[in-house]
Amino acid sequence: MLLVAGLVSALAAGCAAPRVYPLPSGALAIPTDPNLVSGSELGILCTANAVIPDVEGYLQGDPADAAWPVWIEAADGHRQYITWPAGFSARFTPGAELLDEQGILVLTEVRPFTLGQVGASPDLGTKDRPYRATGLWSDGRCYMVKP
Repeated sequence: MLLVAGLVSALAAGCAAPRVYPLPSGALAIPTDPNLVSGSELGILCTANAVIPDVEGYLQGDPADAAWPVWIEAADGHRQYITWPAGFSARFTPGAELLDEQGILVLTEVRPFTLGQVGASPDLGTKDRPYRATGLWSDGRCYMVKP
């Protein structure tokens, strides 16, 4: 029994706890993936050679929707739900704004947004199967899944 307890303790010590990001003042939590982090944090460069369609549109939102307060609205009007990188949040002033893991404004409702390399597909981008905000973004940011 002592051997099992020691093994469990050793395994737990080797697992790093996910990084905790405080919500900026006035911000709301949004769906995020703790394993989705900045490419620079991982020492990885993104490439722009995607062969799959991008997710494109404008940030939209509803602060009354606690589960999915923001989404990307495509030109045809359909909502594309996104799981954002760890630490991201949203606020409404009164329009939707997306904040990064440092609380810095990333996106507003008036600026078009392209999320490359996620594989736009009619069976993805729903609340049940959201896109993951990976790859190269239209503003030059890059987010990847931790290995």
